Amino acid sequence: MKLQDIILDLHALEERIRAYERKYGITSHDFYELYHAGVLDDEGFEKTREFTRWASAYEMKQEREATFEQLSEERVSRMRRQLPNRPIQLLTTSTFPPTSSTTAMSSSAVG
Repeated sequence: MKLQDIILDLHALEERIRAYERKYGITSHDFYELYHAGVLDDEGFEKTREFTRWASAYEMKQEREATFEQLSEERVSRMRRQLPNRPIQLLTTSTFPPTSSTTAMSSSAVG
C-alpha cells in the first residue's frame, strides 16, 4: 500500500469514527474498551452491526496509523542519510520517491 493510500484511508476512517463519536458521545478509545469488555447493551441486530463497524474502523485506523508512523520514520531516516549534517528540505509526497513498503490491508476495506 502506498503512502498516499494510507493517508487517504486514515482520513476516511477518522471521518467515520468522528461520526460515531458524535452520535454516541464517547471517544472511540472508550467505546473500544467497553466493546471488548463485552459490557455494551447492543439492543438488537442493527446496533450490534453498527458497533462491529465502529470497532472495525477503530482497529483499521490504529493499524494505518502504525504503518504511517513506520513509513514516516523510514522516510526521515532516508532523508537524514542523504543529507547528513545539512538542513532537510521536506518535499511533498508527490515529488518524493515512493517507498517499497506494503501492507496486507486493502483500501477497499474502508467504506
